[in-house]
Amino acid sequence: MARRLIAAALMVAPFVFGAATGCSTPPTICKRPRTETPIPYTDGTTEHGVYMTSDWDGELLYYPAGAYYTLHHNLGERPRWWQCWLSFERDGVANGSVALAAGNEVELKAIDDTTLTVLNGTCIDFWLLCAVGGTGTETSTAASGMP
Repeated sequence: MARRLIAAALMVAPFVFGAATGCSTPPTICKRPRTETPIPYTDGTTEHGVYMTSDWDGELLYYPAGAYYTLHHNLGERPRWWQCWLSFERDGVANGSVALAAGNEVELKAIDDTTLTVLNGTCIDFWLLCAVGGTGTETSTAASGMP
């Protein structure tokens, strides 16, 4: 009988403790994606067959938690590679740094001849810099390094 009472108390204790500490509702997370359809982004530049959303030290694209963007690279062919970097600073390496995105920070949702669609699958706000290329018109990355 005592064992049953102890077992019952142990099963109920987490609920009582949660209610007593104000944790009666489950935690919420940010909405991902923020919008049903991606937001178009048409800025950026293309040089030597490589599209970049901005310069390394230019104003990066604001990339809040759950952001969902379609980046218009307009290369005319489906890129063979894409790469994105993140920063906590608006102007990239001019007054801060950028770091290679990892995990669900930049989720690739679609890629085609004219666009790249990405989602910020985190609940953290960043500034975004992406580059895409490999359509056969740029110089070899082995010879010139990554953009």
